[in-house]
Amino acid sequence: AATLAPTAANADPTTPTAAPTAATPAPTDAGSPATAMTQEPSCAPPQGSVPDVFSIPGEFPELEPTTYSVDPDFDDCTSLRVLFTVPGPGWLQWFGSFKPDGDDRRVGVSIVDVTNLVADGCKDHLLADPAVGRGVDDLAVALAELAPFEVTSPPSDVRVHGYRGKYLEWQLPASTDLTKCVNGEVISWDATILSYPFHGYFLGMIEEFWILDVDGTRLVIAANRAPDSSPADVAEMRALLDSIEIQP
Repeated sequence: AATLAPTAANADPTTPTAAPTAATPAPTDAGSPATAMTQEPSCAPPQGSVPDVFSIPGEFPELEPTTYSVDPDFDDCTSLRVLFTVPGPGWLQWFGSFKPDGDDRRVGVSIVDVTNLVADGCKDHLLADPAVGRGVDDLAVALAELAPFEVTSPPSDVRVHGYRGKYLEWQLPASTDLTKCVNGEVISWDATILSYPFHGYFLGMIEEFWILDVDGTRLVIAANRAPDSSPADVAEMRALLDSIEIQP
């Protein structure tokens, strides 16, 4: 099984929005059970000793080297949660965590429900229509076909953290002419928490994906880094990946 390794997304403008919460049901007439039965359920986030990573106040605050939880689909009404441990100082808040290297690059990990991809990472930033299917293979195939990324490790079967799925790795070629891309940038996958698909790609950036089937729910763990990221940073990234615990 492949070991996980990530590189977090840049801070701006993929700023995560606050995790959505269920709307408070409107008051109903106590004598109207039919109306009451149509109310949307009100769900509260689970309570526990492990803090949610987004419970830490501030904009991309530095995280303490301890264990956090993240809700991959940011839906309090679903049970899936993922725990991970920040390996040392300098790691910042994300749906996962990332560590800048001071040169507009980073290493990091995203733990998320990927909902769709763009049509073309460089030339067409509209989301795919129809959207990518919800299966593990659907996303693996779609990622492997997304331009302008170069697949450096094609989709293969993997079992990590107790679950089966697919692993693949791609790289943004150093030869990519960003001046020919929409807004001068490359973007890729979308998620509920993002106001704009994942971006912040720099030339040569490597991104790994573990696309897992967690009891019928698709979970994506994505890790990115530079080809020359420091061995110490990459080792910390791997340690974070290895610390992941999936709670279905």
